[in-house]
Amino acid sequence: MGGSIYFLFVSYLVLVGLVTEIGGSDSQPVLSGPDRAYLKSRVQFECQVSGLSSPLTYELRKDDGRLITTDVNTVLKFTVTEESEGKYYCRLNPGGQTSNTLQLQVVIPVQGVSLSSEPDPAIIYEGERLVLSCLVKKGSYLSFLWYHNKQEVTSQSKLYQLSENTLTVERAGEQHAGIYSCTASNQIEDSPRFSSSQNLNVYVEQYISAPRLTFTVFSIGSDVTANISCRLDRGSPPVIFHMLLNGVEMFEKQVSSLETWFLLPVSVGLNMGAAQCKAKKEIQQLISDSVNLEVVPVGGAVQVVVTYLHDVTAVVTAARLKCVPSRGTFPSFSWTLNHTSLPSVGEFHGLGQHGQILVITDITAASSGYYRCAVKDSFDNNSTWVESSEILIQNTDLVVMPMEVMAFVFCGFLLMVIIGGTFCVLWNINSKIEKSHNNQVNRSETIIDPGDTRAVVSHETQSIEMKTVVMEFQSDS
Repeated sequence: MGGSIYFLFVSYLVLVGLVTEIGGSDSQPVLSGPDRAYLKSRVQFECQVSGLSSPLTYELRKDDGRLITTDVNTVLKFTVTEESEGKYYCRLNPGGQTSNTLQLQVVIPVQGVSLSSEPDPAIIYEGERLVLSCLVKKGSYLSFLWYHNKQEVTSQSKLYQLSENTLTVERAGEQHAGIYSCTASNQIEDSPRFSSSQNLNVYVEQYISAPRLTFTVFSIGSDVTANISCRLDRGSPPVIFHMLLNGVEMFEKQVSSLETWFLLPVSVGLNMGAAQCKAKKEIQQLISDSVNLEVVPVGGAVQVVVTYLHDVTAVVTAARLKCVPSRGTFPSFSWTLNHTSLPSVGEFHGLGQHGQILVITDITAASSGYYRCAVKDSFDNNSTWVESSEILIQNTDLVVMPMEVMAFVFCGFLLMVIIGGTFCVLWNINSKIEKSHNNQVNRSETIIDPGDTRAVVSHETQSIEMKTVVMEFQSDS
């Protein structure tokens, strides 16, 4: 009996001391733990309190008071669900002291990233707007990375506008074309999650330029055929080309390039009419200037136009000869020196513009002589050569007057003109003065007294002023 009383007494003292220790302590528990956690992951918080040595129970609660878990250890663990997001605190039992609160965000791991475009498909013309969106099936608290042609797109780039999961191009250009992709990620400490989209090819179409039509001809036997070229300087294929003759559509062809050809039989010497080329895209349709589809045979006189070339010291060093036939749509040219045919490239000469121009690069004794050009139809091997007259090109050491000398001579001539003009003006003024003086002398009058025998009568021409007086008489009747 005495032992039982002693045990009860000791227990009472311990309990009283514990309550006193807890109730009288100013220590507040401190809760620490993560601010983010993946859904369905195990997360742990730690509730620490200093100054207490008695056994305690630690309760982890949400801010609405709901109990999440409890343990006699300071480490509190639980599995994260979608309802786990919110504020948490720990509570001591016994005692009831509460800790600080912590916010926990439930992160849903990213899954199923895809890329969409507006417009769809991602085919736009220069200057149009493009919006790409990085879509996810699942995921929260995401960050996004964009790639263009495998290069990361940064917010500092002036070519794009980045906002959350979208990439925007206000006015697309050729530089915006290429392969795009995006990556969405959850960032939680050292365990990030990533999901990337498939590549999306963006096409930026160029507006087509006006087509240009040219043509050449070739012959098979006696038949002559025009090879008509329709070409664009810029644009994005595919392109649909139409060939028109006198406004009537003759051919149509879709090609994956910027040029195509049409074959059309023609008659030499006959104007077939106005040929045009039309190029079409989804939103464009342009037509070329008209070209007369006419093959004029070579004929008439052939002339050689010579232009001498000079070095910096104004010494003649080279010559340029151009062969000009009177007519002919597709001429072929040939040159001879002293009746010897010249190749396209020689020691002292070269040919240009399909042989029409002959440039003599060095006028020496070897390159001097009589030059002649001949012209024929390029498409007809049986046509006759039409020759020009011979023209003599030789080294005469011809020196062109330097510009300084020409300027000096011109200034001297100009000075002489000024002096001569001044003299003429002064002489003309002097003549007018003398003529005016003589007129005044002629207008002076000489009064002669009939009784004065000394008077001298001048035989010079005198100016006499005459007045006519009209008088009216009234009759008495």
